[in-house]
Amino acid sequence: MPIRTSLFALAFILAGEPALAQVTRPAFRDVIVTARRRAEMQAQVPLSIDSYDAESVNRLDIRTLEDLRYTSPSLYIAPSLFRQDTINITIRGQQNFPSTGLQFDTSTAVYVDGVYQARPVGLTGTLFDVARVEVLKGPQGTLIGRNSTGGAILYETRAPEAEIGGYARATLGDYGRRELQGALNLPLSPTLALRVAGAFARQTGYLRNLYADPVSGARNDTPSMGLRRYAGQAALKWSPDPDFTLLLRAKENEEDYTGVSYHTLGYFVGSVNAAGNRPSICNIPGTCTGFTDLLGRQITPYFADFPQGRTVSTAPTAYNALLSSVDRAARAGFWTTEQAISNRNKGRYSTLSAEATGRIGGTEARLLVARRNFATRGSSQNRGLPYVTNVFLYETPRYRSSQAELTLNGKLAGDRVDWTAGLFGFRETSPNDGDQLYLFLPSGISPAPVAGRQITYTDATRNDARNTSYAAYAQATWRVRPDTRLTAGARYTIDRRFARLQTRTQRFPASPATNATVRGGIFDPATYTLFGIAYPGITNACALTDTGGRLLPLDQCSAEVRRTFRKPTFTLALDHDLADRTLAYVTARTGYRSGAINSAAINPAVITARPERVLDVELGLKSDFELAGVPLRTTIAGYWTRYRDIQIQATLPNVTLATGPGGSACTQGVFDGGQCLGATNDAVTLNARAARVRGLEWTLAARPARGLTLETGGSFLDARYTDYSFEPPAGYLRPTGSVNLSGTRFPLPKWQLSGSAVYRTGPVELSWRTYWQSLFEADLRAFNPAQRTSAYPLSNARVALTDVAGSKVELAAFVNNVFGKKACVPEPQGVLNSAPNGTFGVAGTSGVLQCLPLSPRMWGGQIGFRF
Repeated sequence: MPIRTSLFALAFILAGEPALAQVTRPAFRDVIVTARRRAEMQAQVPLSIDSYDAESVNRLDIRTLEDLRYTSPSLYIAPSLFRQDTINITIRGQQNFPSTGLQFDTSTAVYVDGVYQARPVGLTGTLFDVARVEVLKGPQGTLIGRNSTGGAILYETRAPEAEIGGYARATLGDYGRRELQGALNLPLSPTLALRVAGAFARQTGYLRNLYADPVSGARNDTPSMGLRRYAGQAALKWSPDPDFTLLLRAKENEEDYTGVSYHTLGYFVGSVNAAGNRPSICNIPGTCTGFTDLLGRQITPYFADFPQGRTVSTAPTAYNALLSSVDRAARAGFWTTEQAISNRNKGRYSTLSAEATGRIGGTEARLLVARRNFATRGSSQNRGLPYVTNVFLYETPRYRSSQAELTLNGKLAGDRVDWTAGLFGFRETSPNDGDQLYLFLPSGISPAPVAGRQITYTDATRNDARNTSYAAYAQATWRVRPDTRLTAGARYTIDRRFARLQTRTQRFPASPATNATVRGGIFDPATYTLFGIAYPGITNACALTDTGGRLLPLDQCSAEVRRTFRKPTFTLALDHDLADRTLAYVTARTGYRSGAINSAAINPAVITARPERVLDVELGLKSDFELAGVPLRTTIAGYWTRYRDIQIQATLPNVTLATGPGGSACTQGVFDGGQCLGATNDAVTLNARAARVRGLEWTLAARPARGLTLETGGSFLDARYTDYSFEPPAGYLRPTGSVNLSGTRFPLPKWQLSGSAVYRTGPVELSWRTYWQSLFEADLRAFNPAQRTSAYPLSNARVALTDVAGSKVELAAFVNNVFGKKACVPEPQGVLNSAPNGTFGVAGTSGVLQCLPLSPRMWGGQIGFRF
């Protein structure tokens, strides 16, 4: 199919299109982009690109990269459901794999002033002093490089200029929104200029926390999704002559978030009985039996007379049973939560870079060197639940990355060939980069806690990781004739990855008897204190196994994993001017996402994933023209992508040491019958085989009347796993009741639509913007139908008054989510969350329905000044 389509497109491009040849005068300004590492008009680049300058970023209230999802077709960005300081970026169905540390790389490459942001953490900062933001669609494996199988986002801030100038802008709004940003440009001499900029943002969370324990008197009224951000940057530009410039940049930002939480929507009752052959609803914690959480607070059952009856308890100790929280959430409203301990995220990020640009004869050379550091820490405890049964802590104390890139641009054959070539080197390290988890309920983490209220503490903070990447690339565009160009390029990448795993576990309280049940366990009679509660006796053990699945002794609890991946990628494009300001093109390219070492896995034999590979063909048209006297600008692109070796993480039963009845082998059938003894659950890293992605995206802008601009855009995504099958590694089986996702759609919205209207008369500007997305295409076989998501629209309005009283002052007022639409962020599987998490994705169980709400209606005002 793609070959036939490409041949048809080739004939269409070379033949031209007479109807479009009658295009007349342009009505829209030209947009300059650097998608191909040189300044070009966006309309002349054979790629699907969305570009935003400082004015549009402010008008559209694009505060962070996440807000781009509402304006850029085929782009979906969602907050991480564990960390408010992390976002997951999806372009054309290519998703990020949720991970912490240096485990899995992203599918969208993000560059800030040319500096590669390899980790999704820290991409939540405020956008300020913007020169432009470009969203490149489709694999960018030649000039951008690895980990851009979906596309790339290029964010550029303004460089120093030769004249005094700058701006200041203040924003006030509800939910305590306070923002201030500005920049000052100072020429220090005829050859030296300085630009400094800063931003501050603060907002209380929009999820009110209503947690209150009537027995202990404990309360938590810290709203979730609150933020405080500080950022500053300075740039010094030296231009001693027209052929050489040196640009030095320094950036520092600090972020503090009150964390992610869930709102409880209701509950559903399944068909599979809970443990002990009790009714399915007993699977919901605190419904039929009580427990004491990690804070030492007692939760008695919601049903006071179970199993004889279903009378709802009125005892104060049943207040925080989960179904009691469901009842209160229904009365409290959508933007509320009940969480005993708030989640927190803090991070500090700094970047230093130097960029030298010079010209030698007809060749421009640009050398960029950069160093980036950050330190983050945070916690996540039972999101949206009125008790604490697990505590997840994460910290990246000393992340370091360094980058060097040399890019050459030139011309050949009497300026008929534009060429680009370069070398790229990147290295990142993160010592003591691992998570901690306190858990007292049965879990898939190995070794699992024994029966009763024994707490398992898993400590991965001794883990280290290091990644290194080298690449060489070249690309050239040949003007075959004045209206036709052929582009070809290639890149060769070498990735080297290293991880040292030293994950350990402690169980408490413990005794010599419980210690004997843990292979390699070492008993310590000391006391462990957690949340002020003392637990006598500790079992210390290694949480890693050898390649045969056997737990390592504690004194040998270390494994080093090294992998090297090599991959060539290419680009081939043909574009043709059908008429003045009308470009048609066909582009084929490949992309590559580096292989991964999953430091959350415990068996070195199943800890690595092969690189992902994509082959993409894109057909597109860009045109400025008139219809019935109305100036129009349109872009349309269709694409087809073949996706191979999809990286996945799965929890599989480890049966290396397990036995069936009478000591027989633990086979898949015996395991499915629940007759295996000694099986454990391990996190393993695999590659599913193949998927197919195809889609369409478009934008259309019109100026039907003086001062009025109408814009619409959208995307259609048809992404399916064609072969999701994988073979469990030796010593592992498939989970009971697991489903094969072959033939199912990616868990993403099929349709995304947006539209805006801007009307300007004199100094007054009125704007309206609406975004709509369809429901997520989720496979519900392992979930309850109640967990299906819904489609939703969001609308924003803004009125601005520019050049007030002839000055350079601008006033504005805005309302976001005008109609107060209630919308949810789903889980990575495309469904709403359900508690308890231990049964999430297990068909037929009961659960409490939860989600992270998107922000409610918010209003604000703004004043700005330019000089």
